[in-house]
Amino acid sequence: LLCFFLLPFITPFNQQFVACYKHLKTSSTSYNYRTMRAESAPLSSPSTNRCNFGWMIKYVNFTAIAVLAVLVGIMFVQLQYVTYQVNQDKKVIAALSDQVNTQQQDQIETLDQKITTNESLTIFQMAGTFVLLTCLITMFHMTSHLQNYNEPVVQRKVIAILWMSPIYAVTSFLSLVVPVLEGYLSIIKDFYEAYVIYTFLSFLIAVLGRGDRSVAVQTLAKHADHLKNPTSWFKRLYHPPPEESATAKANAVLLECQILAMQFVFCRPLTSVASFVVTTLMIKDDDDATSTRNDDGGDTAEQVQKYFTSPQFWISMVQNVSVFLAFAGLLKFYHAVSADLSWIQPFSKFLCIKGVVFMTFWQGLIINIIVSLHAGGRWEDSSDEDPREKALALQNVLICLEMLFFSIAHWCVFPTEEWQDGFIRRDMPNPGIGFTDFVSDVSIVLESGKNARRQRRIQDGKYVQAVGDENDDIEQPADPLKPEAQIT
Repeated sequence: LLCFFLLPFITPFNQQFVACYKHLKTSSTSYNYRTMRAESAPLSSPSTNRCNFGWMIKYVNFTAIAVLAVLVGIMFVQLQYVTYQVNQDKKVIAALSDQVNTQQQDQIETLDQKITTNESLTIFQMAGTFVLLTCLITMFHMTSHLQNYNEPVVQRKVIAILWMSPIYAVTSFLSLVVPVLEGYLSIIKDFYEAYVIYTFLSFLIAVLGRGDRSVAVQTLAKHADHLKNPTSWFKRLYHPPPEESATAKANAVLLECQILAMQFVFCRPLTSVASFVVTTLMIKDDDDATSTRNDDGGDTAEQVQKYFTSPQFWISMVQNVSVFLAFAGLLKFYHAVSADLSWIQPFSKFLCIKGVVFMTFWQGLIINIIVSLHAGGRWEDSSDEDPREKALALQNVLICLEMLFFSIAHWCVFPTEEWQDGFIRRDMPNPGIGFTDFVSDVSIVLESGKNARRQRRIQDGKYVQAVGDENDDIEQPADPLKPEAQIT
């Protein structure tokens, strides 16, 4: 920049130097020595001054060029230094930016963990509250039965049924808090579920025979004409054969119902253990398959086909068939003696137990199917939690909530008053909303106003009692011709 700036000032001096040089060359060739000596000019002649001035300009020119070169070198060094400083500052800024991003990411992750922890604590508190209320209601209910233990054979089966809600609630809560124990606790829960189904059948038999099975068989024999023949699958267990008499047929039908309900007690724990083993051993393969489907995009039809050929599906089907057979035997016995057991309202009791079993079973089956069908992807949120864990957590929370309502329902359908002497079931009166009483009060107010207006008219002498008037107790005005007469 300095060179271009000084170029206009240096160019005229260069032109003068060139003109002086040409003049000296011409003068040396035109004159001889004497002529030069004779006509020599003093040192201060114009030509000599011009030559000296030219050499001075030349010196100044080279000096300026040298100074400019030094300045350019200095500026180049400064420019390189500034570039180096800029690069260093960029590196520092990049390091600070990375540090800030890392800190922000750590803060975001910490905040996400806190939010997840708070959500988990909220769910734990809610589920724990439901479990605590369920246990308190059930314990108070069982204490009431123990204080009125009039029918020990029957009421101990009632207490065994009442234990169902607390066991379901506690095991589900523990599975929610400690997911590692889910498989072991589910085996306990499934076993007691099957045990309650058979206990309810045993409860009905005990109520029918007052604790004596032979009495129950005799009562069932009264309906032998309406009983379906027992299945031939268990004919080797029937003794005596059902063809001999009505009592033998009733005994065979009762034994069939007991076998159908009892098989569920043995089948359910086995299927639970098999499901736990299959889930534990194949979970790694499922995770690998899930990651593969995520990479390949996944095919819904292929996922559905894989689920219906998986061991978990067949285990669920075996459970379904076992539940169907158990309730088939229970319903067969109920339809046979429903009239004899109508005083204890067995259908409402059956619905409470069936609701617990079927709601948890079908609810868990539907959740498992949904999770299996969506195992190739993730849920709507971006968390890395396994969808199976979310499904189990959802199932456990729902069970904790449902057991509270079932404990209240058990309180209503298994009252202690049923086993007191001289118990007579009374229909629950209709609570209503008191609208009839309100209408009655309104009619009283209107009638009072009507009577007040009528009394004022009588006092003014403007009222004449009509024939057949029902208000004969109102005093009528006296006849002016008969002052002593009064009409009452």
